[in-house]
Amino acid sequence: MIGRPKTDLSRAVLTTSHFNRVKRMLHDYSGIFLGDGKEALVKARLLKRLRKLGLDDFDDYFDFIENDATGVEFLSLVDVLTTNKTSFFRESQHFDYINDVVMPSIKDRDVTWWSAGCSSGEEPYTLAMNFLEHKSPGSRGKLRLLATDISSLVLQRAREGVYSGEHVKDIPTAMLRKYFTRIGANPEAWRVDPQIAAMIKFARLNLQEPWPMKGPFNIIMCRNVMIYFNRETQQKLIKRFYDLLEPGGYLFLGHSETISGPSLGFVSVRPAAYQKK
Repeated sequence: MIGRPKTDLSRAVLTTSHFNRVKRMLHDYSGIFLGDGKEALVKARLLKRLRKLGLDDFDDYFDFIENDATGVEFLSLVDVLTTNKTSFFRESQHFDYINDVVMPSIKDRDVTWWSAGCSSGEEPYTLAMNFLEHKSPGSRGKLRLLATDISSLVLQRAREGVYSGEHVKDIPTAMLRKYFTRIGANPEAWRVDPQIAAMIKFARLNLQEPWPMKGPFNIIMCRNVMIYFNRETQQKLIKRFYDLLEPGGYLFLGHSETISGPSLGFVSVRPAAYQKK
């Protein structure tokens, strides 16, 4: 019976066949490529699902996925296998560039930005705070910020907008007090201010599927996401970003990610920062 408690999964073996099956399923759905050597990581994360479902081994688990007409468990598999490491003001050089170059060019304009692969929300909340802090004095320009991720679990945390003291440690003290509220008497819990939350629309999106939004965007951030894709998928994704950016718009990638080839239509303006020609 599904859901009965199980306490001993020590004999659950993730075979090469199991691992290849997971690789194929994840790649076909999301474009994410699991390289060799990830077997231990995959096993550890999938064991969480076996415990949750009360299953004995991986054969039972894959049978359960195949027989789950709702598709809910497959999405849970995607959730546990996708990496969601992030932080406020991560790779701060990008925010310095936005402050020094992008914001002065906006003036009174309304702009639309996109945080693709937003994880638990630190990046879009940082963008929103930065926008308010550096908009031109007296400007009536507004920001609409789309924040998407493939994981429903991290999007739920992002919408809640509640972070521990450890998570907010990289936010300057003045900005933390201005844009966050301490929850109750607990100094280690902070909630993002409603004015920031109101600027952001969180939505689930698989980057490999059709995109409902039409743009144009002034900024697209897709940082530390493409490292999980093969080169062909990366090139296709960059072309799709290009098509949704306004002329002169900016694409920010993670510092271990690059755009190569003049045919892609971008010029490098900073490390891992590109402008549409």
